[in-house]
Amino acid sequence: MQIALANPTQISEVVYFFNENLERNNSAVYSEEFLCPLGIKAAIRRKKMIVATVEGQVVGAFRFYRKKTQNKISLYQFAISEVYRGQGLLKTMLNTINDLPIAALCPTESNFNAYYFKSGWNLQEQNDEFKIWIFSNPN
Repeated sequence: MQIALANPTQISEVVYFFNENLERNNSAVYSEEFLCPLGIKAAIRRKKMIVATVEGQVVGAFRFYRKKTQNKISLYQFAISEVYRGQGLLKTMLNTINDLPIAALCPTESNFNAYYFKSGWNLQEQNDEFKIWIFSNPN
Protein backbone atom coordinates (compact mmCIF):
# COMPACT_ATOMS: atom_id res chain seq x y z
CA MET A 1 0.00 0.00 0.00
CA GLN A 2 1.19 3.50 -0.87
CA ILE A 3 0.07 6.60 1.04
CA ALA A 4 0.95 9.96 -0.48
CA LEU A 5 -0.32 13.32 -1.64
CA ALA A 6 -2.65 12.87 -4.59
CA ASN A 7 -1.27 14.22 -7.84
CA PRO A 8 -3.19 15.83 -10.71
CA THR A 9 -3.00 12.66 -12.82
CA GLN A 10 -5.25 11.00 -10.21
CA ILE A 11 -8.05 13.60 -10.29
CA SER A 12 -10.59 11.53 -12.22
CA GLU A 13 -9.83 8.41 -10.16
CA VAL A 14 -10.20 10.28 -6.84
CA VAL A 15 -13.47 11.91 -7.99
CA TYR A 16 -14.77 8.47 -8.98
CA PHE A 17 -13.61 7.02 -5.63
CA PHE A 18 -15.52 9.64 -3.62
CA ASN A 19 -18.61 9.17 -5.80
CA GLU A 20 -18.51 5.44 -5.07
CA ASN A 21 -17.72 5.69 -1.34
CA LEU A 22 -19.55 8.77 -0.05
CA GLU A 23 -23.30 8.42 0.24
CA ARG A 24 -25.32 11.57 -0.33
CA ASN A 25 -27.76 10.49 2.40
CA ASN A 26 -25.02 9.79 5.00
CA SER A 27 -25.77 11.92 8.07
CA ALA A 28 -22.08 12.93 8.27
CA VAL A 29 -22.20 14.50 4.78
CA TYR A 30 -23.34 17.95 5.86
CA SER A 31 -22.26 19.91 2.78
CA GLU A 32 -22.91 19.38 -0.93
CA GLU A 33 -19.29 20.44 -1.41
CA PHE A 34 -18.22 16.97 -0.21
CA LEU A 35 -19.76 15.61 -3.41
CA CYS A 36 -18.51 18.34 -5.77
CA PRO A 37 -15.81 17.20 -8.20
CA LEU A 38 -14.46 20.76 -8.49
CA GLY A 39 -13.61 20.83 -4.75
CA ILE A 40 -11.79 17.51 -5.03
CA LYS A 41 -9.89 18.74 -8.09
CA ALA A 42 -8.91 21.99 -6.33
CA ALA A 43 -7.75 20.12 -3.21
CA ILE A 44 -5.50 17.87 -5.29
CA ARG A 45 -3.99 20.81 -7.16
CA ARG A 46 -3.37 22.61 -3.82
CA LYS A 47 -1.71 19.50 -2.35
CA LYS A 48 -4.47 19.07 0.25
CA MET A 49 -5.53 15.50 -0.59
CA ILE A 50 -3.90 12.31 0.71
CA VAL A 51 -4.65 9.01 -1.00
CA ALA A 52 -3.95 5.40 -0.15
CA THR A 53 -3.51 3.15 -3.16
CA VAL A 54 -3.16 -0.59 -3.60
CA GLU A 55 -1.83 -1.72 -6.97
CA GLY A 56 -2.57 1.76 -8.35
CA GLN A 57 -6.21 1.81 -7.18
CA VAL A 58 -7.43 4.38 -4.63
CA VAL A 59 -8.69 2.64 -1.47
CA GLY A 60 -8.74 5.66 0.83
CA ALA A 61 -8.63 9.43 0.50
CA PHE A 62 -9.01 12.53 2.62
CA ARG A 63 -9.02 16.29 2.11
CA PHE A 64 -7.38 18.50 4.75
CA TYR A 65 -6.52 22.12 5.43
CA ARG A 66 -3.92 23.59 7.75
CA LYS A 67 -5.53 26.32 9.86
CA LYS A 68 -2.97 29.09 10.17
CA THR A 69 -4.68 30.86 13.05
CA GLN A 70 -5.58 27.83 15.20
CA ASN A 71 -2.44 25.67 15.03
CA LYS A 72 -4.37 22.61 13.88
CA ILE A 73 -5.31 20.71 10.76
CA SER A 74 -8.91 20.45 9.62
CA LEU A 75 -10.01 17.08 8.20
CA TYR A 76 -12.56 18.18 5.65
CA GLN A 77 -13.73 14.94 4.05
CA PHE A 78 -12.63 11.34 3.86
CA ALA A 79 -13.67 7.97 2.56
CA ILE A 80 -12.30 4.47 2.89
CA SER A 81 -13.11 1.65 0.49
CA GLU A 82 -15.50 -0.82 2.10
CA VAL A 83 -12.92 -3.62 1.90
CA TYR A 84 -10.45 -1.59 4.02
CA ARG A 85 -12.84 -0.20 6.64
CA GLY A 86 -12.33 -1.20 10.27
CA GLN A 87 -8.58 -1.75 9.82
CA GLY A 88 -7.26 1.61 11.03
CA LEU A 89 -6.42 2.87 7.54
CA LEU A 90 -7.63 6.41 8.21
CA LYS A 91 -5.37 6.69 11.28
CA THR A 92 -2.41 5.39 9.29
CA MET A 93 -3.14 7.95 6.59
CA LEU A 94 -3.61 10.79 9.11
CA ASN A 95 -0.24 10.02 10.66
CA THR A 96 1.40 11.16 7.40
CA ILE A 97 0.36 14.77 8.21
CA ASN A 98 -0.11 14.60 11.98
CA ASP A 99 2.41 17.22 13.08
CA LEU A 100 -0.51 19.17 14.63
CA PRO A 101 -3.80 18.02 16.14
CA ILE A 102 -6.39 17.16 13.48
CA ALA A 103 -9.96 18.42 13.95
CA ALA A 104 -13.07 17.00 12.31
CA LEU A 105 -16.62 18.36 12.40
CA CYS A 106 -19.54 15.98 12.58
CA PRO A 107 -23.18 17.03 12.79
CA THR A 108 -24.33 16.68 16.41
CA GLU A 109 -27.23 14.40 15.47
CA SER A 110 -25.19 12.16 13.14
CA ASN A 111 -24.76 8.53 14.13
CA PHE A 112 -21.28 8.82 12.55
CA ASN A 113 -20.12 10.36 15.86
CA ALA A 114 -19.95 6.77 17.12
CA TYR A 115 -17.15 6.14 14.58
CA TYR A 116 -15.04 8.96 16.00
CA PHE A 117 -15.66 7.78 19.56
CA LYS A 118 -14.87 4.11 18.82
CA SER A 119 -11.74 4.92 16.88
CA GLY A 120 -10.14 6.97 19.65
CA TRP A 121 -10.82 10.56 18.65
CA ASN A 122 -11.40 12.97 21.55
CA LEU A 123 -14.51 15.11 21.69
CA GLN A 124 -13.22 18.65 22.08
CA GLU A 125 -16.49 20.56 22.04
CA GLN A 126 -19.99 20.56 20.70
CA ASN A 127 -22.82 22.94 19.97
CA ASP A 128 -26.31 22.55 18.58
CA GLU A 129 -24.96 21.99 15.07
CA PHE A 130 -21.62 20.12 15.32
CA LYS A 131 -19.37 18.00 17.48
CA ILE A 132 -15.68 18.76 17.06
CA TRP A 133 -13.43 15.71 17.32
CA ILE A 134 -9.63 15.86 17.73
CA PHE A 135 -7.09 13.27 16.62
CA SER A 136 -3.61 13.60 18.08
CA ASN A 137 -0.64 11.43 17.33
CA PRO A 138 0.22 9.53 20.54
CA ASN A 139 3.94 9.59 19.68
